[in-house]
Amino acid sequence: MDLPNIENHLSVHNIQSITNWDEGWAWLAGGTWLFSELQPSLKVLVDMQPLGWSEIEVVPFSDSNSFKQVKTVLSIGATCPLSKLLQYSWPPEWRAVEGLKSAVSALSASMKVINMATVGGNICLALSVGTFAPLMVALDATYEIWNLKGETRRVAAKEFQVGYRQTILQPQEVLRRVLIPVENLKWQVNYQRIGIAASDPALAIVVSACNPDNLQLRCAIAASVTAPILLDLHDDRQIQNFAFLQEVNFIDDAKASAIYRREVTQVLIKRSLKQLKI
Repeated sequence: MDLPNIENHLSVHNIQSITNWDEGWAWLAGGTWLFSELQPSLKVLVDMQPLGWSEIEVVPFSDSNSFKQVKTVLSIGATCPLSKLLQYSWPPEWRAVEGLKSAVSALSASMKVINMATVGGNICLALSVGTFAPLMVALDATYEIWNLKGETRRVAAKEFQVGYRQTILQPQEVLRRVLIPVENLKWQVNYQRIGIAASDPALAIVVSACNPDNLQLRCAIAASVTAPILLDLHDDRQIQNFAFLQEVNFIDDAKASAIYRREVTQVLIKRSLKQLKI
């Protein structure tokens, strides 16, 4: 879709070169959502592609409270296209990569979209039906955030999205990369979703991850709630009666009631844990 109100398009190679960020400015990554509907409030698009943040690499990691015991992490650049996750040659022992592939396929998007849409764009758009956010929460990922002054901060994935189209990003901040502990990539992951139709946005998403070494379990729910929630499933009795779901505020709208979303979320959790043989 054309955006006739856009007055300027900036192509930058260093975000610190931007000194006059103002209202009506927006970051442009893949643009698959940005150009899908009118954006009357926008005047300037800042193209992120020249920044070269599309890497997939294993890097040493230190000086972070979130990863005190972690030596290496998988770094996925914010502008990494979704198609690259499908094409990359992943180590066979990284079983959790199947979750990344499931997050791509869950979009039910054409290859044209997948070739342009980015990991960072999917996360920062912060839709309740976002496919990557619950996976990153389940894998205990951390997001690295930069601002125009060159300052860096890191936040746990479970704390990044706070509501529908709402994140903790401040004005002039941008997601730089996603960091996943390499050890967590060896976990077993199961990705479940349900919608009215396969091509429709999900009514509920459940992503479970299990560490086979100590059977530590992490389970994230999304789509049925405004922002991903990490569930505490340490007690077998909790898994049996699902009483904890009564305390969750599920979305209640024209597509599905809160009661229905809670029930299908429970079904997906059961399916997910069964697939993990828990």
